[in-house]
Amino acid sequence: MMENNKKKSGGERPLLICLSATRNYGWVTRAFCHANSQWADYIIIVDQMSTDATRDICSEYDKVILIDDHDLSYSESRRSMMALNRAREIKGDKILIYLAIDEVLPANWMKTADGQKVLNSKPSEMFMLDWANILPDNKHCKMVFQDDMYRIFHDDGVTPYDNQNKDMHTHCLPYHEGGKEYKISDFPILHFGIYNTKFQYVKLRYYQMVDYDKNHRSVVTLSRYYNRPIGNDFWQGVDDVKHEWLWSEFDLFSLVDLDTPPFLVEECQKFIREKGIKRYVLLDMWDDTMLDYLQIQDPRPIWIKIVHRYFHATEKYHKWIIIRVIDKVLKAFIWVTEY
Repeated sequence: MMENNKKKSGGERPLLICLSATRNYGWVTRAFCHANSQWADYIIIVDQMSTDATRDICSEYDKVILIDDHDLSYSESRRSMMALNRAREIKGDKILIYLAIDEVLPANWMKTADGQKVLNSKPSEMFMLDWANILPDNKHCKMVFQDDMYRIFHDDGVTPYDNQNKDMHTHCLPYHEGGKEYKISDFPILHFGIYNTKFQYVKLRYYQMVDYDKNHRSVVTLSRYYNRPIGNDFWQGVDDVKHEWLWSEFDLFSLVDLDTPPFLVEECQKFIREKGIKRYVLLDMWDDTMLDYLQIQDPRPIWIKIVHRYFHATEKYHKWIIIRVIDKVLKAFIWVTEY
């Protein structure tokens, strides 16, 4: 695409550059590109050589700059750096907004008081947003409040990217230690993760395997973190999707394809082939649905099944002191190593 380095509205605001990364998320890519094209001047997407419809969909949108990432290993830091470096090639004052490929900003965000605060921000200022997880009925959402999700950075052009020694669930943008930090309350990120229940289910299993390998977290912590969002209790107490979040010009939900099979099953199978199933047998991910997806027999010995049943039975009580104590004891005995 041709890059126009002029600010819109007679120079009244900085360029708005949306950053993201993907691999075979074609089911939601059209919604991402279409909705975020309504406000972004540029959309930079780092693609790990997708083999589904992702790349074709991106080519339909003039604002999209697609960057090829030929390294298929999981690395949030690498793709964030690639997107940031490309954004900084665009001249001019700019605000960087990092969204996952299954996220969009709501239609009204620029009209809110916090939206105006973003547009009138100064270089190095940062903004944190909450999630509105859209439920499959299109009408309700589950709010998830964040205390460390900085997704908007008014670029100063010099602050380096720093993943704080984490390569998963880490910063997506530069973090300026001396920059002002703001919490946005007037609008959330609209997140389609739970909207596609089949994809979300497999994604959380895949993330357990990646997190286990990269961050070496306890299997107790991983079970509590990744199984809670697909449990019934987690989704009690929902809110309405606000009318002002949606566009009158198009139906956002019609742009989401729910029929595509979850490709991450293949990635889970790849982990098992390359590193062996014994490496992952302690993970709380071997229910009947996942075993059917993977077309394998349950690899767990009976004692691990009992521990996993304990996790499920106590999920709604995981914050109780007695459960925390038991979890801590389990962490001391279940090491983050191969079984």
